Amino acid sequence: MLNLIHGDCLEEMKNIPDKSINVSFTSPPYNRKRNDKYTNYNDVVVDYYGWMCTVIDELLRVTDGYVFFNIQKNYYNKPDVFKLIGKYSEQLQEIIIWEKSNPMPASGHAITNAHEYFLVLGNKPLKSNTTYTKNIITTSVNSKMTKEHKAVMHQGVADWFIQKFTQPNDVVLDCFMGLGTTGVACSKFGRDFIGIELDESYLNCAKERILKTDIITD
Repeated sequence: MLNLIHGDCLEEMKNIPDKSINVSFTSPPYNRKRNDKYTNYNDVVVDYYGWMCTVIDELLRVTDGYVFFNIQKNYYNKPDVFKLIGKYSEQLQEIIIWEKSNPMPASGHAITNAHEYFLVLGNKPLKSNTTYTKNIITTSVNSKMTKEHKAVMHQGVADWFIQKFTQPNDVVLDCFMGLGTTGVACSKFGRDFIGIELDESYLNCAKERILKTDIITD
């Protein structure tokens, strides 16, 4: 099953019944305020913390299993990110670190931001499909970024999460679908996918990418 929805995720998720999604995996905009990542989206949210809380509350409502919520701490959003971790401490089953082996160097004596967080939210301890799964994944920086969208999820990261923490025929939701990287992973490994995307051009690109994906049967 493939269902791609054009619209605002907070409006569109209202149409999704409670606990009808097996797993949610998503990466919201960073609130960088520089507007250097997206062509048709203004990456400025005045109340970023409140906005993220609203998104997470909806994801927890519609998701029966785990919610994997990718966030990156930056200069602008650091207080919001740390406050978010505290707010959801009861539902927070794990924090998985995404380490980037070749991050862009910082200027001067500043600290280079070489990792992102995946908050794992749910009502039961996180279990993997394989033994000895570490709570860290290391990749090189994504080199497959388009001119129109420079914040594309790393395909290897999406593949890793879908393989490790979902089951065949699970329904996976990505409410910030972008160019459809989560959908590509779901198509590879036999998961059903629902994607929501505000930008119609991104949605059309995602649809093309997902439909061209080869299924992995091993």
